Amino acid sequence: MKRVSGAVLLKSMPVKGKKNSAGGKKSVQKAEKKILKTAKKAEKSGKMAFDKNLRSGTVPYLVEDDGTVRVMLVTPSGGGAWMLPKGNIEKNMTTYESAAKEAFEEAGVVGTCDPVMLGAYQFKQSQFVQIFPLRITRILDRWEETEKRSRFLFRLDKAAKVVDSDDIRSVLLKLRDYLAKQS
Repeated sequence: MKRVSGAVLLKSMPVKGKKNSAGGKKSVQKAEKKILKTAKKAEKSGKMAFDKNLRSGTVPYLVEDDGTVRVMLVTPSGGGAWMLPKGNIEKNMTTYESAAKEAFEEAGVVGTCDPVMLGAYQFKQSQFVQIFPLRITRILDRWEETEKRSRFLFRLDKAAKVVDSDDIRSVLLKLRDYLAKQS
């Protein structure tokens, strides 16, 4: 698994009632150690070593003919703030394969997920999420969680403004840098 140059381990998801609860320097170091240890296991085996505290997610995106980048954001299943699709890592999948599956289930998008980690952050108290770019090739009219979630295809700059989490905002900006290097 490659890491985008300059990708940083991000702080944490906001806790209900708090603006942006950073876990502090110790929790960031703990998260990075945990993620790197798990990533090394995955590289050796070719598949992800199952870890109940590790999650993966994507930034589903498409590039329009005029070069405009759009990002698909979803709401949590109970409604709420815009976020990226993420979920548990399946036992027999790599982190990025599992992330693509979550994008399919939660956002109804099909695409190619690059094995390049854009960033990672701590979610809840002891869970960690790795985020990968997913180039959208198809958007389904109906998908597994159609009745549970809302989704919207935002311009990248607008998506960075509508998310509540500074951590997700940082990942979105890393996508912009990643795409600039691809062209």
